[in-house]
Amino acid sequence: MTKTELIEFKNNAGDILRGILTEGDISNGAVLMCAGFERNSTTEKKFKALADKLSEKNIASLRFDYTGCGLSDGDFSNVTIKRMSEDAKRAIEFLKSKTQSSAISMVGHSISGCVAANLCKEIDFEKMILIGPALNQRDLLRFWFTVSAMKKQNSSVEINWSNYKNYLDEKSFLADCARTDRMTKTNFLSPEYFIENKSKDYSDSLRNADNILLIHGDKDDKVPLESLGAEFASKVIVKAGDHDLERPDMFSQWENRAVEFLSEI
Repeated sequence: MTKTELIEFKNNAGDILRGILTEGDISNGAVLMCAGFERNSTTEKKFKALADKLSEKNIASLRFDYTGCGLSDGDFSNVTIKRMSEDAKRAIEFLKSKTQSSAISMVGHSISGCVAANLCKEIDFEKMILIGPALNQRDLLRFWFTVSAMKKQNSSVEINWSNYKNYLDEKSFLADCARTDRMTKTNFLSPEYFIENKSKDYSDSLRNADNILLIHGDKDDKVPLESLGAEFASKVIVKAGDHDLERPDMFSQWENRAVEFLSEI
């Protein structure tokens, strides 16, 4: 019988982070689920559906919200991959103590792929699933900047992964990274994240890993498939798939494979 519980634990600054713990009748491993930038793992449909499927196989899961997101307390404005990684480590400690499981896997969407790559240097994950992972921060930050800049300068020019470098203004990009007045949809955002990541490609930490399943949409225009700097032996390329991969016709292409992958011993 599936048990679902709202849980709380603290981040390194003492703020309360919250998540949803889902368990089956017995413990047969555990999975940490982490959403993308400024997203909420607790409420995203793909994580809820995955948690329910895993509980049927007695695999526990914790989907939690990073500092300042969703149900969690704290200030989002100073977000960095390092701080997100610290949050995830706290979540893993909680998950281990709650389930008495030493075999921890991780499912990370978008920016959480960077968190997974960052953590695998010190945590021996059983399995990892990376969904549209934004690993190549160095080039993706420049790509996103150029897309935004050209919409203002000349909206008739369509920027894509193949041509963005032709329109990139590196000096303007670096100046933009240092901005202190930036806002996201719902938060202020300090320059720390950009300073941390403008020269990083987190795929360097994942090369030759055989315990990873890549799930990526072939029409992902937020994190183009071509941006990945590493090859993955196990992968599902979702046909006509976008970045979220939640629409039923997309989710159906990868849901069962993800559950099978996490269930394999």
